[in-house]
Amino acid sequence: MVWAIAAPFCICQIGRVKIALPFPLTAHRQRPALGLACTALFSALGVWLAPYLGEGYAALVFVVGVSVVGALCGLSVALAMALLGALAFDFFVSEPVFKLSLRRVTDLAPLVVFTLSALISGLLSGRLRDEAMRANASNLHLQNLLDIARRLQRANSAEQVYQALQEGLADTWGEGQRLGLFRDTGGQLVELGSMLDDPQAPIMAREVVGGPAEVLQIGDMVACRLASGEGSTGALVVQGAGLDAGFLLAKGRLAALALERVALARQLAEAHAQARAEDLKTALLSSVSHDLRSPLTAISTSAASLLEFGASFDAETSRELLAGIVEEAARLNDVTTNLLQMTRLQDGGANLLQTPLSVGETLLSVVERKRRGGVAQRLVLVGAEQELAIMGDRVLFDLALTNVLNNATLYSPADSTITIACSRHAQGCKITVTDEGQGIPAAEQALVFDRFYRGTNNARQARGSGLGLSIARGFVEACGGRIEITSPVAQGKGTSLAIILPLMVSQDLHEGGFMSKEGA
Repeated sequence: MVWAIAAPFCICQIGRVKIALPFPLTAHRQRPALGLACTALFSALGVWLAPYLGEGYAALVFVVGVSVVGALCGLSVALAMALLGALAFDFFVSEPVFKLSLRRVTDLAPLVVFTLSALISGLLSGRLRDEAMRANASNLHLQNLLDIARRLQRANSAEQVYQALQEGLADTWGEGQRLGLFRDTGGQLVELGSMLDDPQAPIMAREVVGGPAEVLQIGDMVACRLASGEGSTGALVVQGAGLDAGFLLAKGRLAALALERVALARQLAEAHAQARAEDLKTALLSSVSHDLRSPLTAISTSAASLLEFGASFDAETSRELLAGIVEEAARLNDVTTNLLQMTRLQDGGANLLQTPLSVGETLLSVVERKRRGGVAQRLVLVGAEQELAIMGDRVLFDLALTNVLNNATLYSPADSTITIACSRHAQGCKITVTDEGQGIPAAEQALVFDRFYRGTNNARQARGSGLGLSIARGFVEACGGRIEITSPVAQGKGTSLAIILPLMVSQDLHEGGFMSKEGA
């Protein structure tokens, strides 16, 4: 059955039959009008079939009409239409026709039957309608609980849990509800967030946390306990009209699980941070006992030899000892610099100074400094003239590039070529350092970025702190980039290490005091 309302007519369609009513229908008049239309239709059908089926079968048509009205329009409309149908049956079908005759007992039978039919169909229809409304309300509650659960899963702090609950309540009961979230910390309630100005709210929260009842309702305010696997974790207090205490209790349990998850995540993060600190302390002690002792021993030995036997040494021997002291001092400086910078990267780079950096200028500075210090390989720089810029820590960026280049020179044969290339990449800026060394075994490629890791390949045993590539990866990840290794490169040899960093946007370029061609 379909209703279509368009002034000045209202059209009711039952199957393929359309009835046009010459008046518009409001919401409170739709059911009576529908019942009247159904009664008129089935009454007309019963009157038309009466000569062919007889009075008894025609009465069944009227009964069907009353039942349909009861199913569609409810009990009150069905009773009214039952009376109207009984009068129509007595006037149009029952003998004598076209005359109301209710003097005999048999004349009242249609009225009784129609009324019983209206009662049965109306009551059943009402029960079905009530069940449907309850089922629909349950579905809405379940959907709302699912939405809140999804919001709570994304919450990473107690404040975000409170915000998720506030949004969920607004979706359920509108914007008029006010929420207060309290956490139990060793017998004392701490307010995580609240829009309540009623002094009764904290009192009710304490009662549900410490009392036997999980839910407490006073007037338009409901308080429920936040119960989880470890007991009570706090209380949820909501003030507003039309609140469902059971539904709020379910939301409170979801909030308790979310708060428990946030607390566990924080404890886990602290445990991981403590474990990383312990690992770093152990590694630092190991490095101090080995990497610092070796150059100090060499410096001490050379200096003692010069002091004791310097007068008997020729100029060449003295120069070699002094050069060894300078070399070991530089190595000692590199080790201490790497150790200090590694400690800056332990927190994920949160405290690093972010400034605009020119990639080409930094690469040129690193390569030229390496050349001046003396290097056995040929260093070829490609693409440094491109004006590419990133945001990062200047000292760490320089150190990361220096460490990568040092790693290539340490493990490459003399007179080989090391190519340093800079180019634009789909995801930002790409810096590659490619050498012609022995390469890195596949089993070691995932380990070379670990702190203090040194390769097991004898051909790769060169002096180093084992921190260079770890610092490079830490800097790159702190800038939102990534670092990749490709080995071998050609003919089973060589290693190419690629650093991919996001480019700086034009606004940052202007603020940084220089601008690339893209931002011009």
